[in-house]
Amino acid sequence: MNVDCSDDDFKGYIKTGLGVDAGGTYTDAVIFDLESNITICKAKSLTTRWDFTVGISKALEQLDQNFLRKIELVSLSTTLATNAIVENEGQKVGLIIMPPFGLDIAQNISCRPKSVIQGQLDITGREILPVNPDEIKSVVSRMLEDHNVTAFAVSGFAGSINPAHELQVKNIIQKETGLFVSCGHELSDNLNFQTRAVTAMLNARIIPRLANLLLDLEKVMNRYGIDSPVVVVKGDGTLMSSEMAKMRPVETILSGPAASVAGARHLTGINDALVVDMGGTTTDTAALSSGLVSLNEEGSNVGGHRTHVKALDIRTIGLGGDSLIRYERMQFLIGPKRVAPIAWLGRNWPGTENALNYLSLHLNRYRNSTRKMQILAKTGDVKSMQLSPLEEGIVSLLEQRPYSLDELLHATGAIAEGSLHLQRLEENFVIQRCGLTFTDLLHIDGRFQEWDTETARQYAGFYSFLTHQPLPEMIEHILELGIKRLSMELLKRRLDDDMDPDKMEDCPVCKTLVQHLLNEQHPNYEVAINLKHPVIGVGAPVKFFLPQAVTPFKARAILPENADVANAIGAITSYVFIRKQLWIIPGKEDGFIVEGISGARKFKNLDDADRFAREELTDIVHKKAIEAGTSCRNIIFETKDSIPLAATGEAVFLKRTISASLKGRPDLVVKKVPLREGKS
Repeated sequence: MNVDCSDDDFKGYIKTGLGVDAGGTYTDAVIFDLESNITICKAKSLTTRWDFTVGISKALEQLDQNFLRKIELVSLSTTLATNAIVENEGQKVGLIIMPPFGLDIAQNISCRPKSVIQGQLDITGREILPVNPDEIKSVVSRMLEDHNVTAFAVSGFAGSINPAHELQVKNIIQKETGLFVSCGHELSDNLNFQTRAVTAMLNARIIPRLANLLLDLEKVMNRYGIDSPVVVVKGDGTLMSSEMAKMRPVETILSGPAASVAGARHLTGINDALVVDMGGTTTDTAALSSGLVSLNEEGSNVGGHRTHVKALDIRTIGLGGDSLIRYERMQFLIGPKRVAPIAWLGRNWPGTENALNYLSLHLNRYRNSTRKMQILAKTGDVKSMQLSPLEEGIVSLLEQRPYSLDELLHATGAIAEGSLHLQRLEENFVIQRCGLTFTDLLHIDGRFQEWDTETARQYAGFYSFLTHQPLPEMIEHILELGIKRLSMELLKRRLDDDMDPDKMEDCPVCKTLVQHLLNEQHPNYEVAINLKHPVIGVGAPVKFFLPQAVTPFKARAILPENADVANAIGAITSYVFIRKQLWIIPGKEDGFIVEGISGARKFKNLDDADRFAREELTDIVHKKAIEAGTSCRNIIFETKDSIPLAATGEAVFLKRTISASLKGRPDLVVKKVPLREGKS
């Protein structure tokens, strides 16, 4: 018999949990009563990426301290990995690859720096050519000297079958450099060599980001006397330990959106809807169907990078409350870069007025591009960084007050922004780039008040001067661009199940129809696309955009209470969810074969194959459940047969798909309990 894992069953294990969502702009915290299923208290604070302890502490200090001492589990969701990839940030990684013998497919991998080395396997994992240790040492030395890499990624063809070469290269690099090395086989057992290489590179690139966040979270927990386990939401909505997350941060791609979907479902109780999570950096859209979001089995696609990371099927674009607004060649461009709002700069950094005065005296320089109008402020500490003379000069200037890029070029004598070499200072959050954002525009029109409205108004006034538009009209126009962009994302997400919606950009007919749908209807015909399900909006800025964005589709926008902290609620209320499939197909001569597990499993009749498949699925799912941290044993099986009719009218068995799924609370991370017996 099955053992039910209901909320009542969960009582007695975890009573009070803390959900934390570390976004690109805000850090949200929620104390949640898991017995009564209610939010006890919530708080928001600015994310301080140069020192996460500051932002996390400011969020926790706003919570009820009596309940804070009772916390039994901390669950973290974060957009850190996603944002770093979307914004093309992170540490410099040297990619070392061993492509298939005789095929030059390495050129299809666009990562830089990249080196192809000796060491090949055939498709079965048999060695064709050994690795050359001297070659590896030489390649690593060049990457360190010429590209200043701080981590490495290694991937070889058939490495998921036989990882010996990857491990040998990793050991040599670590002995030579002491730096972190990410191997493709450690992250994926998929045979696609190119995608596995990109996944390893991205993992190495963002290692410091997530590791620093988790270490800072642990520091704050110690400060507040919270002695509880920490779990991290993965991109597929399941959980992993914080220690595993430090080594495999790439698996937290779309962690924030996965938590937001869970939060939206929890807050509304709606099972069929679109979910839109709009943060400071990105907008993520997902489709809820019967309470579930489908997994992208091929791997997530974030910021143009296809990965082997299993994640919920979510679209992500660089559109958020703090997306950089530029004016380039007579048009406004929005994102994907996130910057700090000018209103925030004016409230927190004395001397901002000097930077604005410089810009006001040289406005004619920016008629073709406002890029040099971006302002830099020193926010973090240099810590143990070894600065170049130029970097020291820049830090010294910014310690006095903020500087625009243009003024900084003038003060340092540099010719162009590239000559300033700002990347390292920005990646280590020593300096913060600031510019015009939706947040500034919402300050000016009075719909959002947090920081310095007058500084935002003065800076936006420069754009008004350059574009020859009155400030109110310009603000309305830019906000409308954001709304239309969100509308387009809703449409693309609904089309995503049937086609590649991004191909619409290359279709003149599609572009014309969408133009009339979202802007002004054609005088001779009407374009109509009606969404059949509501759209749930979560995230701080979403209320300013979603109600208008759904209008062309005659859909209902739902903005639930506590939508601003939905991710944190989703993080602490999420269930562990495990799903696995096996397939039964006819053998070439007779009998049946079970596919989906290593080795060929042949059986004389279908019943034996079915029985074996279910036993294997039970073992696999139970093992994965324990690894994910739940003691639940209740497995639900689904069976689907493919039996078409032949030309003779006779039924032909082609395939049986057996799916096994399990849902449970993360109780094992809190208290090791004996697994309850019971057949599924």
